[in-house]
Amino acid sequence: MGKSSAQKQPWLPDAPPPYLGHETFMPYVLNQATAALNADFLPVLRDHGMTLLHWRVLAFLCEKTDGLGVSALARMTGAEQATLSRALMVMEKAGFIVRQPGQHDQRMVVIHLLEAGKRQFQAVLPLAWGIYVRAVGGLSQEEQQTLHYMLNRIRDNMESSA
Repeated sequence: MGKSSAQKQPWLPDAPPPYLGHETFMPYVLNQATAALNADFLPVLRDHGMTLLHWRVLAFLCEKTDGLGVSALARMTGAEQATLSRALMVMEKAGFIVRQPGQHDQRMVVIHLLEAGKRQFQAVLPLAWGIYVRAVGGLSQEEQQTLHYMLNRIRDNMESSA
């Protein structure tokens, strides 16, 4: 019989520990941290006529990933393809992006960032950065790097076990 993941990782106990309350339950704490960040960020986005998904799309397209297909962009933004397609229609009407047939495959739709989309992203970025700075207030650079590393590890663990 193969080893269970608990046996492979000796720091995990064989039996779950007693429940110590929601403040020590990682999914709850992550959810609360996300909710607190979004409580500040969503009104900023709304003031700029955007949603969180619009922001993510602009961010990924600004990160030298311009020209992504809809499927790839959906994976990167964590959005369902149908939800993303509706958001892209709104963003295209706003003049932030353009959807075009793929160069090598006309059935594929690729998304290109327009100048207005770059300006929109740049207009919101200082406000988003201010929220980030407040969120990590009191954490050293090393602690911030460790936090990012651990959050990425948790995400990767969950994706690889799905």
